[in-house]
Amino acid sequence: MFYNPTVEKSSPYIKPTTIDKNFDISGRFSITTPKKNDYGNFTWARQGESESLELRSPIGSVVAKISIESKAATLETKDKTYTGNDLDKLLQDNLGFTLPMQSLHYWIQGVALPNMPIDSNLADGFVQLGWKVEYLDWQDPNHPKILQCSKGDLTIKLLIEW
Repeated sequence: MFYNPTVEKSSPYIKPTTIDKNFDISGRFSITTPKKNDYGNFTWARQGESESLELRSPIGSVVAKISIESKAATLETKDKTYTGNDLDKLLQDNLGFTLPMQSLHYWIQGVALPNMPIDSNLADGFVQLGWKVEYLDWQDPNHPKILQCSKGDLTIKLLIEW
C-alpha cells in the first residue's frame, strides 16, 4: 500500500482502553514545514526508559536516528552524532524541526499525555500542549493507523504499522 499524505480519512475519536508502555512499531512518515517536506519510513522501539526512533529516506538510507536513555538524548545523522539533555534543541538545530517525543509515545497509542490538561477536544482527537492531535484512521479500537500532529507551521503525519 502506498501512503499518500494528502488523502485524509476522518474517523471519530474514541479513547483506547489500553496502552502499551513498551512497543516496537514501524511505518511511513511525512514532516511538513514552510522550508521543506520530508517523508520516508520509520521504526520506533520503546522498552522501559529507552527509546530508539529511526527515520529513513524513501529508498531506505538512514536520515536520522534518535536514541533516548535515562533522559539523555542522542541524535545521529549521516554526518555527525549529537548528545544532550534537550532533544527538541538537538532536532531543531540539526534537522530543522522538532518532534514532541515526550508526548508522542502516548499520542501514537490514541491517548493524551496523562496529568496534563487537554486544551480542547476535537471530533477526531484533541489539542494538548499546543499540538493538534488528529486520528485520521484506526487499525482497531486500541491502535491508530494514521496520526497527524500539528503545531504552528509544522505538521507530522504517521502511518503506523503495529
